[in-house]
Amino acid sequence: MKAALVAGLLLISIASINAATDRIVCYFGSWATYRIGNGKFDVEDINPNLCTHIMYTFVGLDTKGNVKILDSWLDVSLGGYSRFVQLKQRNPSVKLMVSIGGWNEGSSAYSNMVNSDLLRAVFVESAVTFVKRYGFDGFDVDWEYPTLRGGSVDDRVGFVKLLRDLRARFDREGLLLSIATAATADYLRSAYDVIEINKYVDFVNLMTYDLHAYWDASTGANAPLYPNPWENGFTTSMLNVDACVKAWLNAGMAASKLNLGVPVFGHTFKLSSTADTSIGAPTIGPGDAGPYTLEPGSLSYLEICEKLTAGGYTQAFSNVQQVPYAFRGNQWISYDNAYSIALKVQYAKSMNLGGVMVWSIESDDARGICGEGQHPITATVYKEVFGSGGTTSRPNTTTTSMRPSTTTTPRPATTTTTPRPATTTTTYRPPSITTTVGPAPKLVCPASGYLRDPTNCARFYQCYPGLLRLHKVFCILSNSAAYRMGSGKVTIDDVDARLCTHIIYNALSLSGTGMVKPLDTYTDITNGGFSRYQALCLKNPHVKCLVGLGDGAAGSKVFSRVMSEPALRQTAVRSIMEFLRKQYQFDGLDFYWQYPVLKGGDPEDRTNFIAFLAELSANTRMEGLLLTLSVAPTDDYFMSSYDVPSMVRFVDYFNIAAFNLHSYWDGKTGHQAPLYVAGDEVTHHERQLNVDAIVTGWIQAGAPANRLVLGITGTANVFKLINPADSDIGARTAGRGDAGPYTTTEGMMSYHELCLETARSDWVTILDRKQQAYYTHHGNLWVTYDETSIVHLKGSYIITRGLAGMALFGLENDDVRGECGRGAFPLLNSVNVGLKRRIDDMSTEVTTPTTTTLKPTTTTKTATTTTLKPTTTTKPTTTTTLKPTTTTKPTTTTRATTTTTKAPATFPLTCPKNGYVRDPSDCAVYYRCIPNG
Repeated sequence: MKAALVAGLLLISIASINAATDRIVCYFGSWATYRIGNGKFDVEDINPNLCTHIMYTFVGLDTKGNVKILDSWLDVSLGGYSRFVQLKQRNPSVKLMVSIGGWNEGSSAYSNMVNSDLLRAVFVESAVTFVKRYGFDGFDVDWEYPTLRGGSVDDRVGFVKLLRDLRARFDREGLLLSIATAATADYLRSAYDVIEINKYVDFVNLMTYDLHAYWDASTGANAPLYPNPWENGFTTSMLNVDACVKAWLNAGMAASKLNLGVPVFGHTFKLSSTADTSIGAPTIGPGDAGPYTLEPGSLSYLEICEKLTAGGYTQAFSNVQQVPYAFRGNQWISYDNAYSIALKVQYAKSMNLGGVMVWSIESDDARGICGEGQHPITATVYKEVFGSGGTTSRPNTTTTSMRPSTTTTPRPATTTTTPRPATTTTTYRPPSITTTVGPAPKLVCPASGYLRDPTNCARFYQCYPGLLRLHKVFCILSNSAAYRMGSGKVTIDDVDARLCTHIIYNALSLSGTGMVKPLDTYTDITNGGFSRYQALCLKNPHVKCLVGLGDGAAGSKVFSRVMSEPALRQTAVRSIMEFLRKQYQFDGLDFYWQYPVLKGGDPEDRTNFIAFLAELSANTRMEGLLLTLSVAPTDDYFMSSYDVPSMVRFVDYFNIAAFNLHSYWDGKTGHQAPLYVAGDEVTHHERQLNVDAIVTGWIQAGAPANRLVLGITGTANVFKLINPADSDIGARTAGRGDAGPYTTTEGMMSYHELCLETARSDWVTILDRKQQAYYTHHGNLWVTYDETSIVHLKGSYIITRGLAGMALFGLENDDVRGECGRGAFPLLNSVNVGLKRRIDDMSTEVTTPTTTTLKPTTTTKTATTTTLKPTTTTKPTTTTTLKPTTTTKPTTTTRATTTTTKAPATFPLTCPKNGYVRDPSDCAVYYRCIPNG
């Protein structure tokens, strides 16, 4: 009996290993009914005999956990659902399912649902009711993607809980359950617990496409079967079908449940030069939109085959990646034809995968217009799965793609892989950035202090004698500049404290035992750097003097270890407090960790960092010290590194490093700190790379605007152009530009170095009025930087958005001694002018933001840019002063005509264990209760 049982298990095991590839899952984009001409595709155009499973896309999720219909006119009024399920009359064995999600849905609602037991239960019942009501055979979850795009770090676990609950309920009804997932290996750690997923789903539809597109700034295959030889980096090595499939199988997914996704669409590119048409050629954005899908950067297979049939395109085939491509003029198309699709299906069969998924059938040539028969792509899949297995005849394209020998350094892996673009839905929906502002209260304000709202005792307003000292100016100085040569050398003694409300001297780190240690003992201990900083602070009592703790070059390993152990966290807190109060009497600490979880960190860093901040904040607030954080800019760090709502509870100010948004790692030129989004930036990631989106993201994540300090930088990013004749935004680059004489770092110049360099040579300076950012170029060097007039504009932006102030990161990179003829500290002076900050006894440079005469030169550029070239000036008296835009002073702040004598404090009789309690006789007074305090 035991032997028979073992034999039976062995047979089952062998059967699962050598499972037949006999599943064809076809997604149907219902929105294609709105297309025109040959592109129109309705339910009746579906051939149900070419698929074993067909997915109707999409339904959505409301905030209460219910399935919602996204297009009731099409799906209900016009009978979309009922006509779809009638396909069974043409093929009774086909399984008809409905899919929820898609790119446009994002993650927010799904994250809230899966992490709430109540909402999850509501959703499960809603899904069952919906499927049974309309007669579907099952339900597909296309959540793009757990933990990302507005999700939560808890989504990876919550997603499994959802699948578990759906499986238990669906089994009672005999319903199918599937999911559509991102393909590349990096999602396995962040979004998908594969072993657990394997327990609950009938099959997984792997989206093995969108692996390269126009956002790469170079041509690439949409769905390459194998990598090119030069794709051997951490990220690039993932971007092929073979790597994706093996990653999922190695992570624990049963081959019999995995469906290989194949695309019925292609990606298009606009070539930088028609002389280079190979894979890897530089590009300048998406290719032209097609007549049916109307989306720049992508074409349906029907649109592609119509173009190729019309003639004029050169067709080629990559023997390495096993995919075709085509080009004509500056248009370059990556796509799959019947031959490459057949190769993919054969690959799926060789890996014993359970099936093939087709995205999506409405993009196929349903009517056979191109002469390949009806549904040529879908029909090829069916033939290869269920036919003889022979290959379709190979097209007469023998060209093999070859890439130049040079390679491009990939951008550091601080973000997730390329997201699925909007080719899967009808429209791209950018994130909302609208902020609702209530009417201003009519209040009488004292000269300075807090005033209670007359209608709401829980609300307070802070009153100032004016707005001139309202905003903060953080001056952030690194001690490393003490080693520079000549006039590039900057020490703490060079700081003009009148221009700062807060100074941060970056000079500390933590040891592996949790003890504070100087980054440079010689500079700050032996040579008295800390003592001289302390003396500067004593001479300027109006300035808050903080010490910066953190070293971006060190990574996360030490911080991660210290945060992970309670004993080490306590040691770190004690050591920090002793340094701040007992040794030097500084006013606070700025903590800069680049970045929790990343750069050698651990997934638990995000939570452990909050525990550390809570412990440190309890001590700093008791001592009346400030605790600030220098933080990364974009919202992709919120899910990986920062629990913003929890951080807000413990941090006084957030210094946002809103720069380095584009640099040499992009392989193309771009502004390092633009104020606004560019018109051709359409993906979610691209639209985050500007100051306005960054500020909006932090506020939407839960950070109060009045604690956000917008960071600018005293450095410029330097690119080396491939073609000096192409110097526009998006021009192809060949790595870092030459190092400056003082900073001695390739790819970077200080503002001081740049202004000296541009004075010596004939540089062309351009203002991009769309993004409000400058760049300048000379020969093959291209530089992006913040000019003083842009700093003024950012000051006005800060005032408009109600932010706390501005921080100049890298103060040592300003023109500290005024060697460029614009006065000392031109950037820092511009910060003060931009924020309308008046400084007592301040030098005239502060009210004169720039002393360089800017003369427009003749240019043929578009109206969105203005070319500005400095003229040579020999005397400061001949220069022109550019005044910032004036802002009308608010009239709501006035001096009170009466004073009120405070009544003696009446302490509450009972106190919570830890927290705030209101005074029993005055609702405007609160007390904080601290255990043993």
